[in-house]
Amino acid sequence: MNNTSEHQSNEVPPLFGPWFLYPVATCYISIAVVAVVGNLLVCFAILTNRSLRRKPTNLLLLSLAVSDLLTAAITIPFDIESLFRQGGWKHGAVMCVAFLTVYLITVPTSILTLLAISVDRYQSLRDPLSRFRRAQFMTQRKALLVTGLIWLYCIIFAFLPIMGWPFLERGQEIILNGSCVVPFSKLYTSLSNFLNFVGPLVVTCVLNIMIYCIARKHTRGGASFKPRQESGQKSKEDAKAHARNLKAAKTTFMFVAAFFFCWQPYSYFSIVANLWGHDNWKTYPSKLFYVLLMFGYLNSALNPFLFAFRNKEFKHTYERMASSVKRRNSRVRRRSTVSLSTLSSDIPESENKNVCLQSVKHKRTTPDPPRRGTTSQAQ
Repeated sequence: MNNTSEHQSNEVPPLFGPWFLYPVATCYISIAVVAVVGNLLVCFAILTNRSLRRKPTNLLLLSLAVSDLLTAAITIPFDIESLFRQGGWKHGAVMCVAFLTVYLITVPTSILTLLAISVDRYQSLRDPLSRFRRAQFMTQRKALLVTGLIWLYCIIFAFLPIMGWPFLERGQEIILNGSCVVPFSKLYTSLSNFLNFVGPLVVTCVLNIMIYCIARKHTRGGASFKPRQESGQKSKEDAKAHARNLKAAKTTFMFVAAFFFCWQPYSYFSIVANLWGHDNWKTYPSKLFYVLLMFGYLNSALNPFLFAFRNKEFKHTYERMASSVKRRNSRVRRRSTVSLSTLSSDIPESENKNVCLQSVKHKRTTPDPPRRGTTSQAQ
């Protein structure tokens, strides 16, 4: 009796109770499913539609969708498993480093891609008439170059801890108390948070505030670029281009607002947790960590709904996809019905031959109809 009571008193209570585990895990799973399906649709629409690929901004959106897709398909499942294992890790040190490396690649890529989209919107609205008549600020080549540089930078920065000191703490294990905790140094953590999270988000927010001011100035001052008699068709095209840029700027502002409210709380929490240290912060709020991380992952599921599913060209692409699928299904059904009708025919082969011979004889005995301009023999 004494041994069992001492054993029960020494047992550690579970980190997450059922009241917290199941609702939060359900939210994680829902976010992962919606993010995978939505970003797959965005990637498929851009890759299959040539007119969408011609626009440089859509190439940046393709990069954003790929990073969100990798986050939802690779990173979130490990966090879901960690929830059910009460924060435990059962995949070894190598997979732990790989998991955090993918996280350090995909999330900063999304933030820096949003920054590039905001710069494009700001340049398009700052000087819409003279610049777009002569040369477009963002071209396909520039969009591909910017996308490649963003991914290359994020990959190099994520692989820096593999080099060891000064990016990792000396003498600390990767798997600590059964949990995946890579001992990043305070230098690397500070650089990662300020260069890849907080810094780009702050610059993106400032750019979008400036975009909002430009748009408000044009709408207040009546600068809707009404067509003048001497300018003719060019002023109409400029007005349409400016209207499209304003609409795109509003969409980008929604992007940034969603990203800001989803990732900023977790970023500040991560900065405080890493700078203060787990040893000094003994009452580490693990529940708050998983909740804030869940809101960060929510952004990957919101991005397709904020842009792609609200855009007319994307809607037309999805309608064509749906109609083509319906046509294929109808063709398959027709083929199946025809094959079933031929297989279910009860007429034997001999009867078919008799019917064919009778029809031929009947045609031969039947007299030819009288031609026009001639009289029949009966008359």
